[in-house]
Parts: sequence; C-alpha cells; structure tokens
Amino acid sequence: MISLIRSTIKKDQYFIITAISILAVFLWYINFTYWHNYFVYGVALIVYGTINSVWIGSILARYDIEKQLQFIFGLFLLIFLIAFGMALPIVFYKVGPLYLFGLLLFLTIAISLYSKSVSRRRISSLSLKVEGARTVFKIPKIVYIVGFAVYLFLLFLLIYSRTGEYIRSPWTVIHPLYLYGWFFIIFILGLSVFAKIKLKHFLFLVIISSLLLHAYLLIPYEAGFGGDKWRHIGAEQWLAQGNVYTPALFGEDVPYKRIGPIKVPEVFVVGNKTSYANMWGLVIAVSWLTGIDIFFIDLVLGMLLFSIFLPFLLLKIGSFFSHKKEFLYLFILMPFLFYPFVAYGSITMPLSFAFLLFLFSLIFLLRYYFQPSHSRRLLFLLIVFIPLLYFNYILYLVLFLEILLLIILIKNIAAARRIILPLFVICIILLLFFIPVLDTTNNFSWFKYPAPTIGEIITSFKDFSSRLFTSVAIFPRIYGFEQDNWLYATIDRHLSRSVLINILPWAFILTPFLWLVVIFGVKHYKKLSHPRLGLLFILLLVVTFMNQFIGSYFMEGNHIFSKRLVLMSSFLVFIPLSWGIYQAVKKLSNIFLRKAIVVAIVLVLSFTSVTVYASGPKFQVVTADEVIAAEYVWDDIGGDNLKYCVLANTWPLLALEGVSARHIVTGGFPYYFEYRQPERVQLFDNMNRSPSIRYLEKSLLITGARQCYFMTEKRWIEFNQREEVINQLDTLLGKHKSIGKVMVWLYKPNEVQLNN
Repeated sequence: MISLIRSTIKKDQYFIITAISILAVFLWYINFTYWHNYFVYGVALIVYGTINSVWIGSILARYDIEKQLQFIFGLFLLIFLIAFGMALPIVFYKVGPLYLFGLLLFLTIAISLYSKSVSRRRISSLSLKVEGARTVFKIPKIVYIVGFAVYLFLLFLLIYSRTGEYIRSPWTVIHPLYLYGWFFIIFILGLSVFAKIKLKHFLFLVIISSLLLHAYLLIPYEAGFGGDKWRHIGAEQWLAQGNVYTPALFGEDVPYKRIGPIKVPEVFVVGNKTSYANMWGLVIAVSWLTGIDIFFIDLVLGMLLFSIFLPFLLLKIGSFFSHKKEFLYLFILMPFLFYPFVAYGSITMPLSFAFLLFLFSLIFLLRYYFQPSHSRRLLFLLIVFIPLLYFNYILYLVLFLEILLLIILIKNIAAARRIILPLFVICIILLLFFIPVLDTTNNFSWFKYPAPTIGEIITSFKDFSSRLFTSVAIFPRIYGFEQDNWLYATIDRHLSRSVLINILPWAFILTPFLWLVVIFGVKHYKKLSHPRLGLLFILLLVVTFMNQFIGSYFMEGNHIFSKRLVLMSSFLVFIPLSWGIYQAVKKLSNIFLRKAIVVAIVLVLSFTSVTVYASGPKFQVVTADEVIAAEYVWDDIGGDNLKYCVLANTWPLLALEGVSARHIVTGGFPYYFEYRQPERVQLFDNMNRSPSIRYLEKSLLITGARQCYFMTEKRWIEFNQREEVINQLDTLLGKHKSIGKVMVWLYKPNEVQLNN
C-alpha cells in the first residue's frame, strides 16, 4: 500500500499531489481550530508526511543517497526542517499555530517545486550494497517466536514496576528477571549478525528492541525521568501560549552582549536558547499537529526518534567504511553496548536530539571527503548545515566545522604536502584544546592556576588512562552522582537486585577486553574500503578524549562542553570495535572454531550490554506526589500574582516550573550560575530544622510576593524531629494540606497575625 502511494507521488507531473498536500494542511488547520478530532489529525499527518518525505527522498537521490534509504531520510529531514522552521521565531520572537501551518504550507510548495526540478534531470538512484558473508548460524523461527514472548514479558515487567514513589534508580523497582530476559534478546540479536537474515528484517528487530531498551526510563517513572525535562516542558508550555522567551530580538528591550570591541544582541550568543529551540519547536509542533499534550510528546519523542532513525543513520555511515554485512550489522548494534546511547536515547533532551542531525550531516561530510574533485553542489549543502546545526546544538556545529576542516586538510595533503602538513599539525594541536577553551567563553569553567608541572601532567594522564580502561567516571563525582562516562554509567554494582550484576565486577573485566578489540580494529584499518577514512576517525577519537582529559584534570567549574562530548566519544569507539570483531571472525577458516569464537564474542557483547544497561542511572527525580502538589499550588495561586513565593526542595520546584508553564521559575527565588539558589536552599533547610515565621518573611522579602507556600516531606526533616517540626508548622501556619507524602502550608502575613 505504502509503495503504491510512493510510486503514485513519484509519477505525478501535474502537481495533483501538491494540491493534496496543501489541502491536508488546510484540513489540519481547521481541525486544530475547531474540531480537535484525533482521526483527522492522524490522516493529515500520514498524508502530509508521506508526500513530503517521498519528495525529499527524491531530492536526496541527487546527493547519492541510496533508494532504500531515501524515504526514511526524507522523513527524518522533514521532521528537522519543521523543527528548524519553528526554532527561528522561538529564538528571535515568539511562535503561534498560524505560523506553524504557514510553515507547513511553505515547505510543501518549496519541496514540491525543487523535487520536480530534480526529477526532470533523471537522476538514477543508487542501490545500497550489503556484501554477504559466510553464514555461521541458521536461527530457527521458533527462537524468534520465543524472543517475542520474552519481549512481551519484559514489557509487562516494566509496566508492573511503574511507580510514582521516590527511587534513586529504575533498577530498584524493575524485577531482576528483566535483565535475564534482556540478555536473551541481545544474545539473539548478536547471533543474527552472523546468521542468514535480510537487512530489512535485522533493522526491524533492532528498532523494536531499541524501543524496549529505552522504555526502562519511560515506563517505570509516573512523572517521567529527570529534572531538566520539567524546565523544557515549562519552556515549551510558555512558548505554546504565545509568550516571548527572553532574550529575544523583537517585542521587548533587546539585551546586548559585548564580544571584543563589538556589541551584538544577546540572543545570538545565548547558547541555552539557540541549542534548545529546535527541540522545543518540534515538541510544540507535534503537540499542535496531533492534539496530544506536550508532557506526553516530551516523554516519548526522543525515544521514538532515536529508536527509528539511529539504525539507518549508522547503516549509511558504516557503509563508508565497508559494505561487509557482518561489520554493518555489528555497527548498527553498537548503541546497545554504550550507556550514553542507552540513557540519552531514552529521554527527550537537546544533547541526544541534536546528535541525530549531527550524524545526518556527517553523512554528507563523508560524501565530500570521498569526492575526487571539488563539488560546489555538495559544498553548498554543507554550508546549509551550518544554520541547521547552529539552531540545533552549538557543540555539534563546532564538531561539524572541526571535521570539515580536517577533511579539507587531509584531502589536500598529497597535493601540497610542504604547505598543508605543517598547517595540519598546528590544527590538531589547536583542536586538542579547542573545546576546553570554548568552555571558558561563558565562564562555565576556567583553567586551574598555577599551571600544572610536567610531573602532574604525566600523573594525570596515567590516572585518565586507568579510568578509560576500567570505566571509572572520567569526570569527578558531583553531589554523590556519577558524571557522564563513555561506556558504563557507574561502577556501583548495587543498583539492581539481580545476582548476575553483582556476582562479578563486570566493568573491570569487560572494559579492558573491549579496548583490546578496539586496538585490534585500529591495527586493521588499512583493510577498510577507504583506509584514509580510518586516519580521520583516529584523529577525531584522540582529539575527543584529549578534550575530555584536559577538561576533567586541568579545569575548574562545570566544563559543560567537554562533558557533553560523551555521545561523540562513544560513537567514535563504535567503528574500531565493530571492525575489530569483524576482522577477528573473518580470519577463522575452521567452521567449528568459527562458530565457537562467534558464540564467545556474542556472549561477551551480551554481558556488556546487560551490565552497561544496569549500571545506571542513579539520579534523583520528581515524584508523582510532587507533580500533584505542584498542580495544587498552581491552581490555588490562580496565576493572578506577578510575584510568586514557593519555598520547597529543588525537585517539586522543577515540577512547578513545568506545570505553571514557566510562570513560576525556581519558586520565585533568584538563581545564579547553573541554577544555584543559596538563599532558597538555606531557608528551606532552616524551615525543616526549626520552623519560624522569620524565614517565611525573609522569603517574601527576597521574592517580592504577598504570600508564600511551604512544601516539604518527612524525608527532608531530621528523623527524630519529624512529628515535632510538623506540629510546629501546623501551629504557626495552620493545618497542612497532605498530598500523598507532600505537605503544603500557605503563609499569608495578615491571616497569620490575626490567628495569633
């Protein structure tokens, strides 16, 4: 059915399909304005998405995208074009529904016209080649049937574990049997790499397995996982109401920032807006185009995008290295083994959302790398990616430009070695320090003073190397939580109740083994389809890890960009690891030995996936009671006050920011670098230790509000003082409102004085 629709669209020469797409937009808008019918939402979404994805796919054929990938990449690019179109007004002013539907109308006309002009040039579509290998196993269908039954059972276990209570990790509530079931699924996927299975079937298995993999942060938490998500939800709700998110370029006093001798509008350099606007815009757009609440869109969007598109992006990128089936299948399977991809692929966060577009841009960077001559058309496309990445996530724009620079230098070394080689060496040295230096631009971090000695540098490098080879966190622990790491989240083996996880120190055993395979893979880079591509990615791996080394050992502060290279560093390990495994298996000629070694490799990969999976996260989250309490406070306030005062712990205030659509940020208290609030934290602690009206009066003075809510739970009060403190609060402020485990008091100065 879909293939019939696609062939009809491609054969259309008289803009009949264009008219249908335009009518779908008008129907969409009418339904959004008046009817709010979910069936109409669905029909418009399918019709518009299918038509424009096919058109974009035909345009991508001009850039040598194979016909098997054109539709899926067309859909991918359509999604990010809508996100980019929404990001522009969000950054510079504000956005509204009429703008969105106007954007859809503009996109369908522009894409249609460009697609027609491209199709008239009769570009022949390439076919994706996957070279077969000797089949090691023949997996009976019954195994896949059993795997599907296990899949459903694991889904049931996740649903059964769902809770709104406070938990430090999802593994404290997920049944231990879940990890054994996941071991079975990843083992079957691993065997499928070396079995006779079609590419489309393997991709299907990977996608549905990825959905289950990422659901461990989606299903167990009733209020969703993470704290920053509530800030993003608050911003999205705020923007969806037609408000301006400051700073902006229009509609208010424009703030300026000095960069050297010139002043520029702050909106152009405030990274936490330009880097988030794409994701915010897409969440708002999908909510308006489906009628689904922003909370639920934010909950599932990241997981869906990661699970559906990442395998295809890896397939295309892997094909630049080799067309060998076993290598490509291994490469596609790699995200199941690395914690950053497991965790960030489970949530809708700018870091992972933007990484997908970066990988898409990498495809065209590699295409440019292999162009034998200068291609204006391809270079123009690369230039187009600069604004797309700028309004997506600034870190990935920097990486894009770094890779482009390296490609240009490497391509020209042979032609002008005497000139280019010194420039190349200087460029590599500068890139080693570039991301840490970038961290200092907004005072996120700063280099330690005095400068380290040679002995200190050597000692630090030894410690860094040992951390890489043992999966100890590269960055220091902050507030008792492990920071981002490249393979395992944490070496704490007590998050899960599973005996399998706690029986051995898996991180110390498996990490060195993986590094040995990586080294073996790098050694065999000369056997790649394009060996010089190996040089580029070795340099990128060295530069990325050195950026993190410098950031973690020789800088103070947050070193935010250095830490957020975590997806990039893991991705760069995918390539030599997959190639090393492929080369190791390829060398074996004896059938029995080959089967035995393959089973051993798949077992190691399965143990790695399971233990990495269970290694995190260990993170505080918003509870269901805190969300309900936040809703209660917001409803009780009524949204009439210009100044708000809510004295509470950080997490319910994050929920309140989302629930109130960012009308109440950090409880109304001022916040400083990295959202730190020393006044609010101290006052909250004081109220939990020795309640007093003077602390609430101080809160009113700081916030400028006329009344103040105080929210707490027994877990924040000293154990042996709980009843005493609660009774004191009830005496001072009146009987509290109980919302699950959350207690809420309202302080109104005049009423308290009258009561006393």
